[in-house]
Amino acid sequence: MKNFIICDGLDCKWGSWINHKYGYPLNTDVFTEPDSCDQFEENIRKVLSFYQNTELVSMHGPYKDLCMGSKDKLIKAVTMQRFQSAYEIAKKINCSNIILHHGYIPGTSIPKYWVKRTKNFWDEFLKDKDDNVCYYLENQFEHSPELLLEVVNAVNDHRVGICLDVGHANCNSKTPVMEWISQCNRRIDFVHLHNNNGVQDQHLGLDNGTMDFRQVCDALEKYAPNAIWALEVNRLEDMERSIRWLIDNDFLKVPENPQ
Repeated sequence: MKNFIICDGLDCKWGSWINHKYGYPLNTDVFTEPDSCDQFEENIRKVLSFYQNTELVSMHGPYKDLCMGSKDKLIKAVTMQRFQSAYEIAKKINCSNIILHHGYIPGTSIPKYWVKRTKNFWDEFLKDKDDNVCYYLENQFEHSPELLLEVVNAVNDHRVGICLDVGHANCNSKTPVMEWISQCNRRIDFVHLHNNNGVQDQHLGLDNGTMDFRQVCDALEKYAPNAIWALEVNRLEDMERSIRWLIDNDFLKVPENPQ
């Protein structure tokens, strides 16, 4: 069976309800906010209280205003601190996959130098980290896949891969989503699935937007067959309809014990 998970969208009640109804494991987004990391002991208790006996496959780490390839040593230090917090949280909630943003904004830094600084960042960050915790760098504003590919190739560590957010590629990129998939290929270890109008990052259901998700899913199965698929939509009705769409189109099996 495909590795398929549900993103709880900062709402543990929603995530717990979806997990109980369908049985799919979860990604928690509760720790994306910097304040959540500052108070992470309290938030860990909250998450674990909702997700007792629930498999938490992944978590989204903090990302706002962070940049791992920054020339500013203070920004680099804060980014390192936030990523360290994400790692500590993941260990405490028994979660081995962390989604992170790299923070690159096109036009603000020469890519080859940014990549070099980013490699140095990861060399420092990974030196005391467990071998079984993996990190996936998510695309957001970059126009093409080259930067992410250069980063993961430069870092060259099995713990660091790509999280391809097809929605971000569709509305923020100059490169078609299908080219993102074919170029990143097996470097894609994690995928965020949601649709949009090609202009705004709307996190719509898979059947509502400008992307042909039959084509997208076929390409993901061809080029990145081992990637974890994470459904990341904003509304409960879109979540359930998208799950049904994936089942009806043979991309997902009916859960063994749906409620």
